[in-house]
Amino acid sequence: MKPSCLSAVLLAFLLFWCGGVARAASPSATASLSSDQAEVGDELSLEVTVQGAQNAERPQVRVDGLDIRYQGLATQFQMNNFDVTRSVKMTYIVVPRREGTFTIPALTLDVSGKKVTTSPLTLKVARGASSSSSSSNSSGGSSSLAGQGSQPQDTRDESAKFAFAQWVLPKTSVYVGEAIPAELWLYVDKRAQCQLQQVIAKSDGFSITLQKMDRLQTRDVEKDGREMILAVIKLAITPVKAGKLTLEPAEINAIAVLPQKRPRRPRMPGGLDDFLNDPFFNQAFNVQQQVTIRPGAVEMEIKPLPTVGKPADFSGAIGQFTLETKAAPTRVKAGDPVTLTAAVKGIGSFDRMNAPAIADVPGWRAYPPSGKFQQDDAVGISGTKTFEAALIPEEKQAELPPVTFSFFNPSSEKYETLKAAPITVNVEGALPPPSPVTAAAAATPDQPAAAPTPTPAPRDIQYLRTDLGHLSASGFAPVWQTRLFWLSQGAAALAFVAFGGWQWRRARNGDGLRQKTARLRHEKEKAQALIRREGVAAPEFFDAAIRVIQVETALARLPEALEPATIDAELACASRDLDCETAEGVRRIFAAHDELRYAGSGAAAPIAPDQRGQVLQILEAFETCHV
Repeated sequence: MKPSCLSAVLLAFLLFWCGGVARAASPSATASLSSDQAEVGDELSLEVTVQGAQNAERPQVRVDGLDIRYQGLATQFQMNNFDVTRSVKMTYIVVPRREGTFTIPALTLDVSGKKVTTSPLTLKVARGASSSSSSSNSSGGSSSLAGQGSQPQDTRDESAKFAFAQWVLPKTSVYVGEAIPAELWLYVDKRAQCQLQQVIAKSDGFSITLQKMDRLQTRDVEKDGREMILAVIKLAITPVKAGKLTLEPAEINAIAVLPQKRPRRPRMPGGLDDFLNDPFFNQAFNVQQQVTIRPGAVEMEIKPLPTVGKPADFSGAIGQFTLETKAAPTRVKAGDPVTLTAAVKGIGSFDRMNAPAIADVPGWRAYPPSGKFQQDDAVGISGTKTFEAALIPEEKQAELPPVTFSFFNPSSEKYETLKAAPITVNVEGALPPPSPVTAAAAATPDQPAAAPTPTPAPRDIQYLRTDLGHLSASGFAPVWQTRLFWLSQGAAALAFVAFGGWQWRRARNGDGLRQKTARLRHEKEKAQALIRREGVAAPEFFDAAIRVIQVETALARLPEALEPATIDAELACASRDLDCETAEGVRRIFAAHDELRYAGSGAAAPIAPDQRGQVLQILEAFETCHV
């Protein structure tokens, strides 16, 4: 490659790399509602998206009159002009509890030490048909059974007569970010038929996660001299700020069928009195009611995390954990990926946990890890979070880079760092250097023609003899009886057989070469058809794009036995006379493919039309260049 081309390539690479760093250094945040208008009781979706980040602190969203519950987090990857942009999306469920106009304030998030802020959102809530019907029906007097089509009454003041609830906490002094298991104990009188509808647990300064209501555990107990049913509702409570905070009362909404006393009928003759006053008929006078049970508030002391002894790789994990690592395969060649799996198991705040730190060791290239959580309890405090990262050796290595995981242990009130056991690997060789194109042999100066051997001049004309002449008596034998004759005949036969075998082998090799050429061309056509199809996902698209380059390179190097899968960007660029722009484009295609292949969860979004056009333009230029 010419020095001017090499300088241009290096300049383009630096601009490309610096642009990626600049984009990664400027995260931004947006918030959006699935709709800006709703009715009381509707369920909306609030999404908070942080662009240019792998992790972000979860914001607490509190608006009076709106029930806002955290739903989950997702990490996304988006390809744009060969750049991988990471984003974090946090989803909340929003349920309006009364009519009016509400404002969801601007949310400020901490992204790797930088503050990003969303714009405020406005939501208009109308009363709705179901709320109006329930209100008018409630004010009209007693309602009958719901099975007969009427709405239940709202008799919340009567709930304490048959049910009550209380908080059960392991402790009331915790650290910021420490997830603790909590329980709501709901006691219901056995004489009441109660169906749990919803539990609303929210409190300023706390993040609260509820278990699924279909997995409640109940048992019969005796409380204050009454036979009752105890339902245990499990929660995970995580304080998000320090100070003295109040865990506010939760709301447990239920539909209850309570026994009501029926006025006693006058005595009837003929035994009808006992029959009509049977308790069975009293059931018809039971009333279905909407009830709300509230446990009392709990005062808690929230302590800040200490700054002394805080490790550099601490990412916010608080609890008690263990670390296990493994790798596969452990015998590879330089350039082949090794998958490192790190499993963090224990009890604590898994939602605030980042992947263990992988030491930056020369000769290793690490890609962003992916995480998967398997919970062991109902609220996600106990479980195992597994991270997978691809590590690529660039030279001969005998051991994987060290892996550490730091967390704060609230029991010992100290930071702890776990170090994974060393993992031995066998990396052979080094990354292959670019294979130079076999240059055509330079034309050598014409050698002077050798002087022809002079033909001796004939001595004279020799005439044919017509007489037999004198026959010697020494014993003349015919030529076919001589040994030399048969040796010459055998040599000629062997030469004929050898010539036939050579021709057969030549024809066979020719057929094999034609078959291989046809197979490679068919494979190239399939890959080209895939990359021209609309709606193809980014990983599948770039797999097909580099396959076109690899197969085209293998075709150009025939009859060499070169497998397409072994061809990298440098070998492809060296296989033909590429200009600097096309060569850099080929390298960017391979880089984008590697990023998608080894970066955790991969981008499933379709390839953008403008990006597909750029790749097709590079591939066309690659094919038309001279070999």
